[in-house]
Amino acid sequence: GFTLNNPDNKLFYFVVEIPYGTRSKMECNTREDWNPIHQDNESGDLRYFSYGNLPFNYGFIPQTWEDPNDPSKYIDMDGCKGDNDPIDVVEL
Repeated sequence: GFTLNNPDNKLFYFVVEIPYGTRSKMECNTREDWNPIHQDNESGDLRYFSYGNLPFNYGFIPQTWEDPNDPSKYIDMDGCKGDNDPIDVVEL
């Protein structure tokens, strides 16, 4: 987990989708109950990060999925909607 510079000192946890030094692409499945984590696939083929092994942990913060059909109430821009993904995290 990590903390942000905030008055409440809240702790945030994240799920690693591509661990440091690897290429396998895991994904949170937003179409299944309980949003299980599984290796991502595209057209039936397992997905891998194609630009070499990652030099950091890459993942997402649970329960931050943004609905692409709902305008954001946190951004002051007309028509700004979610990107159908949770918030991304890069841990250096």
